[in-house]
Amino acid sequence: MRILLFGVTELGTYILKNILAIPHYEVCGLVFNHSNNFDIQEMKTLARRRQIDFFEATNTKDSAFHAWVADKQPDVLVIATFDYLVPKSVYTLAKIGAVNIHPSYLPYYRGYHPYFWPIANGEKETGVSIHYLTEGFDDGDIVGQEKVVISLEDTSGTVLQKQKPIAWKILEKYLATAHQTGKSPAGTPQPIGEFIIAPKVKVEDTIIKWPWVTSKIVDRVRALNPHAPAYTFFRGEVIGLYQVTPTKSKIDGAPGTVLELTERGPVVKTGDGAVILEIVMFSRSYLLTGHDFQRRENIQLKEAFL
Repeated sequence: MRILLFGVTELGTYILKNILAIPHYEVCGLVFNHSNNFDIQEMKTLARRRQIDFFEATNTKDSAFHAWVADKQPDVLVIATFDYLVPKSVYTLAKIGAVNIHPSYLPYYRGYHPYFWPIANGEKETGVSIHYLTEGFDDGDIVGQEKVVISLEDTSGTVLQKQKPIAWKILEKYLATAHQTGKSPAGTPQPIGEFIIAPKVKVEDTIIKWPWVTSKIVDRVRALNPHAPAYTFFRGEVIGLYQVTPTKSKIDGAPGTVLELTERGPVVKTGDGAVILEIVMFSRSYLLTGHDFQRRENIQLKEAFL
């Protein structure tokens, strides 16, 4: 069975490796965008090693791209994260079916950044859903889905590690059915209504506001880790936060004020408590522990993060 795979992230790499491990599946082509991230580079390396043709698409409506997909004659088209909506004229070229792997429990968190928003919003669970492609975003009939627990220690990176094997389990079942029957199984329509969405993360979504409650600050940092830090400002410099820990402090102060200096790092006042800055990126230049940050910069009590 010929499979055309779209992928631009770690999930795409993971799915590609699993498909390549099954002899009766042939990856007839790979589709990326023009990003030069590590995951795409790894997929390109695998493609060259296996002599798999690939296309770097910036416009999925382009006639050259349509012709390239048609030439591959895919039985199944699989999207394992991609930056652009794939038009019906392209996904219907797959003889058996076209599916998308979406890292949330649909219909919740449809959209561009489903890794970020469930954690940023303090959710206790998310999920993995595989659905048939439609002309809309993430609204096709569900092939299979499963919930994933989000613990207080999880980041978007650790949640993805939970999601990857579940995504493959659901996809593998779908591919096996398609291979054995030559048909796609019937899907389950998604509920109709208003649901929480996962739009693109904007710059302002990454900036910490110290009057926020402690849990919101911690969740925002967790939601960005490891892909990027949350940002704050100190002495006119940009400071990235990769790990903060809630702590109880009896010292009063305005939000953003340094309350204590500890072995783990500076304690900073929040809207309803305080957090310890444990892993910090200083001035976009280097990572260091919170303790080394306060020592190196000679941080003083009652200084303020903005």
